[in-house]
Amino acid sequence: PRKRRMIRSMLCALVMFMGVIIAPTSAYPTGKVVEVTEADFDAQVAKGPTLVDVYADWCGHCRQLAPVWEELAKELEGEVYVVKVNGPKCRSLQQRLHVKAYPTILYLRDGEMRSYDGAQRTVQALAAFARKGWRRTKPVPFYMAPNNWYGRSVGWVYRIPALAREAHSNLRKAGWGDVSIIFTTLAVPVAAGMFAIFVADVWVVRTTRAQGAAARRRDDARRLLREQQEALERMNRAHAD
Repeated sequence: PRKRRMIRSMLCALVMFMGVIIAPTSAYPTGKVVEVTEADFDAQVAKGPTLVDVYADWCGHCRQLAPVWEELAKELEGEVYVVKVNGPKCRSLQQRLHVKAYPTILYLRDGEMRSYDGAQRTVQALAAFARKGWRRTKPVPFYMAPNNWYGRSVGWVYRIPALAREAHSNLRKAGWGDVSIIFTTLAVPVAAGMFAIFVADVWVVRTTRAQGAAARRRDDARRLLREQQEALERMNRAHAD
């Protein structure tokens, strides 16, 4: 029973994790540009078809595109989400999107990502691409798309350095020194590893004992059956004599 409860708990945790990664949410495009970061990108993109502008503050072409992007959000109200990402400030998200230049315009839908390569960056051209033109563009390979289950999982890996920097900054603000932070950083995985080894050892020992007890019960049952058969044979021979 204990083993079954543990298996059920593990399965429930796995289902909840996959639900967070895979299950989309629904909302209504409001006609406004949404600024997203690593923290809310997955939740925003999971709402539905999304047009993404990855920009930089110092980029002249990005500044020219900014008012067009605002008008585009109004044009696509109720149809497509229009968002923007500050590439230099969201390095890990920029890596997930495989951005190599500014501005980069991407269309994300149904676990696929497509890049807008059109020469015109007008409201009409971008709206046409977001509505139907994306079908004529080949999506990037599955492993490069950030909006499928694989891409969302990889996103957590990309976020590890940023999370580490944030944790370090918070600990320094709390009065921790670098030596204490380094010691804790090393001690935590070591302690977790030792605990995992202990749990595995206990599990193996208990399993081995349970298997040994079951084997002994089977041997006792076989021996008892054999003794009963031998006793029955002796009685039959005695009656025959």
